[in-house]
Amino acid sequence: MKKTLLAVAALAVLATPMMATAADDSFYVKGNLGLGMAMDTDVDNMPEHAGQATVTYDSGFLFTGAAGYDFAGPMRLEAEYLWQKNDVDTLRYKSRIGNFDQGDLKTQSFMLNGYYDIDTGSPWMPFVGLGLGWSKLDLSTPALPFGDNDDVFTYQLMGGVAYNFNANFAVDVHYRFMGTNDATIDGADFNLNSNDLMLGFRYSF
Repeated sequence: MKKTLLAVAALAVLATPMMATAADDSFYVKGNLGLGMAMDTDVDNMPEHAGQATVTYDSGFLFTGAAGYDFAGPMRLEAEYLWQKNDVDTLRYKSRIGNFDQGDLKTQSFMLNGYYDIDTGSPWMPFVGLGLGWSKLDLSTPALPFGDNDDVFTYQLMGGVAYNFNANFAVDVHYRFMGTNDATIDGADFNLNSNDLMLGFRYSF
């Protein structure tokens, strides 16, 4: 009988942190606002055998919305929508340089992100993440003889730190790098690489 009681007590002790962890599991919604710094884009295979052009961009605004699940030990998984717009700054083509204020690159992405949270025993929680999905790239500028869009595979790497005000609300700052496969429009190829700085707000239910 004594051995049985000891076994039950041991199981209870072991189960306590597991039950506490399970109680912390939660669904959440998240929004990010940020600065999207799209890197220079080489446009290869220009129409009519025109060669290669290089496009540079101004930094642009972006926002994301996500819904996910926090496993509280220490993984999170979420589905995310991203929208980003970068105005065209310059276009270099056959030794010519021009400014095209009306041109822009619009990006819409649908991503599945996984995060690893690092427990510091305090409200501060660093994290790293990886995302995979696809993007619609829409490049439009009067300097190029096309204005269309293409869907491409996309990946992103994230790293930052969150501050948990309480069990429900957290704010974070993070950096992410987004990269895509080549988009093809009228035979011309280009991709997107972007360095993004983000401010995020997360609410857990």
